[in-house]
Amino acid sequence: MKRWERSVAVIAALVALALNVAASVELFIPPSTFGYSLVYTDGYRVASVDPQTAASRAGIVVGDRLDFTQSSLHDRIIGLEYQPPRLGERVSFDVRSTSHPSTKFIPSGVEGLRVTLVARPLTAAESKQAVFSPLGSFLRLAGFAYIVVALVILLRRPNRMTWGLFLYLVSATDVTLYRFPERLFIIAEFASDLLGVLGPIGLVIFAARFPDDRAEGWRAWLDRLAIPVGGLFVIPNLAWDATSLFMGSSPVWMSYGSILAALTLISVAGATLVAAYLKVDPRKRQRFVWVIAGVSFTLLSYVTSWTRYWSATYTFATADVLVWCATVLYALAPFAIAYAVVRQRVFDISFIISRALVYTILTGAIFATFAFIEWLAGRVIEHSGVAIVLVAVTAIGVAFSLQAVHERIEAFVERALFRRRHLAEVRLAAVAAGLPFAETVGTIESAVLREPVEAYSLSCAELYKRDDSGGYLRNGNALDPMVSLRLQGARRSVRLHELERSNSTDLAGNGPVIAVPVFVQERLHAIALYGAHTNGEDIDPDEAESLEAVCNAAGIAYDHLDALRTSRELARWRKLAERQAVELAALRERAALLGEHLAGDDGHGDGPV
Repeated sequence: MKRWERSVAVIAALVALALNVAASVELFIPPSTFGYSLVYTDGYRVASVDPQTAASRAGIVVGDRLDFTQSSLHDRIIGLEYQPPRLGERVSFDVRSTSHPSTKFIPSGVEGLRVTLVARPLTAAESKQAVFSPLGSFLRLAGFAYIVVALVILLRRPNRMTWGLFLYLVSATDVTLYRFPERLFIIAEFASDLLGVLGPIGLVIFAARFPDDRAEGWRAWLDRLAIPVGGLFVIPNLAWDATSLFMGSSPVWMSYGSILAALTLISVAGATLVAAYLKVDPRKRQRFVWVIAGVSFTLLSYVTSWTRYWSATYTFATADVLVWCATVLYALAPFAIAYAVVRQRVFDISFIISRALVYTILTGAIFATFAFIEWLAGRVIEHSGVAIVLVAVTAIGVAFSLQAVHERIEAFVERALFRRRHLAEVRLAAVAAGLPFAETVGTIESAVLREPVEAYSLSCAELYKRDDSGGYLRNGNALDPMVSLRLQGARRSVRLHELERSNSTDLAGNGPVIAVPVFVQERLHAIALYGAHTNGEDIDPDEAESLEAVCNAAGIAYDHLDALRTSRELARWRKLAERQAVELAALRERAALLGEHLAGDDGHGDGPV
């Protein structure tokens, strides 16, 4: 990474950090409003007016146009929604009103219907809007996570690809409700504009070079042209804010140029990621799924923040449902992207979804239970003491039944929504239950190697067995001794990429990703290595537990075979000893008869002289 690229990254991080700190301060100040919203591609036209607000009392209606050419810089900053107003703060501007024909056709710059508004607290209706929700504001604090994740990625893997991702993440922090003194605000706003330009440029660079920091073919041209073409985006973006703040109006082409340029760059980056996904090696595809998911999460927030300025899309972009979805996904995006970029291998996204569904259903059920009790206490039961007893009893019941309920919900989600995974787990559970009764080594090894590969569609499976010297061999190839040491210490499966020395062996790359021990009593008898899924996704914790169960059962089976072998050897030696005892008795009998015969011969004088 070049020196100027590092400098840009540092400046971008400082700007994003300053904006997020300023926006965080606003969370502790009660919000206030004038009661109107504007679209900026149609001459500052009023898009909405909330009832019982200063704007509605002043007679401003949807369709009116606000003229700030005769207003002060402070009025432009507050009235054009660059900064949130403080309670009691005033703003003055002219109105070209559709309800006042005499002012409708007054040219810009000529004083029309002069209006002064005073910021008031949010009305009951406004406080229910997603844009003013305290939870939504809290989720926007994820901007700090964006900055931290971006820095970690850039410091861990400093290259042009992660530099582009860094710029995009720090620009996607999506903070608008910040306040600075007027002179500092101009600097902060123009710095924010530059940051907003760098974001789409960085996303295009990242998309063109992901995942190996290498751009080939048409993506190489995209990588080269991202900065100069994206730089053209600076002109309308800076000009838009400069004319709005210093002149009180801006030509339509500036707002359209800024909005369409940002959306075009974002669309190009998204299309590049999708095109790369379709051509990528299956072993890397799961990383693309997570990156595309994370970028899509940010894009929804990024796109809505731009389209709300456009009259044609204002209603759609400011809908409460879309704002909530964009806010929640915005809070999740940096973690999904970091997970895909930093980790060597990633889990299937369906595993995360299944766990999220389980805990969502469980939490929802608990809240629904207590909400029902609250309703029952308020509508049916009059005595508060009874309600307290009901809540206490319910809480105790939930505490004792939480584990059982969790297991049932998890089983239901697995059977209903993730049937393939569920069937694979059932299959391996049956294998583990039957393994202790295996009667041959071949049966055990077939169960350890073939069954998991077929059940989970794994890329490979290998079994290393202990030899007389204490090493672990397979077809004459020795396993890295660090693997056996870690397994003996952990006594459970180990991810091979976590071993310091594994990256220098054949275990890295496209080979095995997890080692599972096979213990016979307290001795590590064998080590089973399993590769990732054929589509590139990693072995998730549930699958690792199933593999451990199979290998534990294999250890019992080996122990059983050793016991049978020992028993057979004892029986063989017992039979041999009995046969030798019979033979020895027969020899003794023959020896006794021979002695008697020799003694008789001596008595008749026929013995030797």
